[in-house]
Amino acid sequence: LDLKDLQTHSSYSGGFTAEHPVICWLWETLAAFDAQQQALFLRFVTSCSRAPLLGFKYLEPGFCVHRSGVGGSNAPDDTADHTRLPTAATCMNLLKLPPYQTKEALRQKLLYAITSGSGFDLS
Repeated sequence: LDLKDLQTHSSYSGGFTAEHPVICWLWETLAAFDAQQQALFLRFVTSCSRAPLLGFKYLEPGFCVHRSGVGGSNAPDDTADHTRLPTAATCMNLLKLPPYQTKEALRQKLLYAITSGSGFDLS
């Protein structure tokens, strides 16, 4: 998985920006994943385990990470429900990610979500 390509063609919403600590942890975590875990992540957020043939520039709609588990885009991160798992809307290539308080918490919750095979059961 070409993470640099995915990162270059990603957007953020709900209060996340490319510089938000949780987003930095997300990219660091994905870089530390092995190829199988990266494929599981891609399948989790897009329903496909392979990247678009010509790159993520052609993923339609583009990949987006949305801050979830908070009362709105202006709500502080510490008001979030940190027990929630990441969820995805594959039809929109959208990862709904709570603003976890540590990189390890993000890694554990993301691994659980992508390996559980529950699909819509996690929503």
